[in-house]
Amino acid sequence: MPLALLVLTALALGLYLHIGRSSERDLEQASLLPFADDPEAAGRMSAATGLQCERLVNPLDDSIPEPSLLA
Repeated sequence: MPLALLVLTALALGLYLHIGRSSERDLEQASLLPFADDPEAAGRMSAATGLQCERLVNPLDDSIPEPSLLA
């Protein structure tokens, strides 16, 4: 029982320190990640809020190539 309590306390402390060290800018950028794969939505969000998503990505093409079997 004391070992379990010690492990739980260490886990809670580690989580608190990890989240507590995040700056306001880091948390703001994390909240913008849902817009990172849609440049149009990111543009609308930027126009509405004035916040810029720093990490925009271009999603890969959804088409899956036909597998070829070479014997």
